[in-house]
Amino acid sequence: MSGEGPINVSYIFPNGDKYEGECSGSASEGVKRSGAGKHASAGGVIYTGEWLEDKMHGRGTMQHPSGALYEGEFKDNMYHGKGTYTFPDGSTYKGWMATGRSLTQRDRFGRGSFSAEQR
Repeated sequence: MSGEGPINVSYIFPNGDKYEGECSGSASEGVKRSGAGKHASAGGVIYTGEWLEDKMHGRGTMQHPSGALYEGEFKDNMYHGKGTYTFPDGSTYKGWMATGRSLTQRDRFGRGSFSAEQR
């Protein structure tokens, strides 16, 4: 591999995860997810969006088996930047996500607002 441009791959990881999308790399560094792609974990989490150096980075969508959905910006495999998180009950949070913040408690989000609207 020369590292001159992205290639499209379809790969199944040993743990059952699947990735389809763009990769780049070189013989010395190996292949890394970079560009647009879709990663489906064996546990049912699906990320569709941008990758950089084998990490979710840029715009994307993450669907959880619980029905929760995040649409927005990612940085280094974390929600980061502007986005919308829809909880399984249909309520939403719209605003800024801070890197490293847990999304398990609503008081840990960044600057934004919650709605109680149901789907």
